[in-house]
Amino acid sequence: MYHIGICDDEKDVCKELGNIIEKIMETCNISFTLETWYSCESLCGYLEAANHCDLLFLDIEFSELNGIDAGEYIRDKLDDRKIALVYISYHTEYALHLFKLQPMDFLVKPLTYEEVKWVICVFLKNMERRRFFFEYQAGNEYYRQACEDILYLYSDNKKVHIVTSHEEKEFYGKLKDALNKLPQHFIQIHKSFIVNQDYVIQYSYDRLKMANDRILNISRPYKNQVREKMIYDKRERERDS
Repeated sequence: MYHIGICDDEKDVCKELGNIIEKIMETCNISFTLETWYSCESLCGYLEAANHCDLLFLDIEFSELNGIDAGEYIRDKLDDRKIALVYISYHTEYALHLFKLQPMDFLVKPLTYEEVKWVICVFLKNMERRRFFFEYQAGNEYYRQACEDILYLYSDNKKVHIVTSHEEKEFYGKLKDALNKLPQHFIQIHKSFIVNQDYVIQYSYDRLKMANDRILNISRPYKNQVREKMIYDKRERERDS
């Protein structure tokens, strides 16, 4: 069951969006719960109490705590990168300022059925992708690591290190063998580094910034490959829209 949330101080918007979501999820025959908040304070209080939301439609303009503040609270204070944020607003100028918060999308009001349907379809596809596990052996023990929690992997002195938001694990092995076991959204940027594109918050031709603020260099042999992968994924999202 998926937990979907709407946070907007316009009750009519919440009602209309809620109806659209219900129709789409019922058509897909997928179980879900729908929660609504009319202020970012109430939303943050709900999440602070260890409640979870899988997909959140979040307005930006509020009289006090705004949607960008709430996004920073979710990503930074709660350290939650799993909630799929979809910002909604009447004003398009906000879109360029949201990259660091890693929103899944930005929709301009008034919302349409087709726009919301596309967002939900992408969300469901991403959630299906998150079910992958990376399996490895350390000593005599075998482990399974959820791929969705991996920021990046790197090799050092015959060991492969797995870096998540909260810890670092290691095992003896080769990075190229690890890459063959990972989903397609993992990409090699250096002979010693593989990154999860979902945690890239800033990138240029020669470096990436990850969600933990680590700067990783893209080595020369991989620059074109990384650039083409980024462009391809962008085109795929546009094609699906």
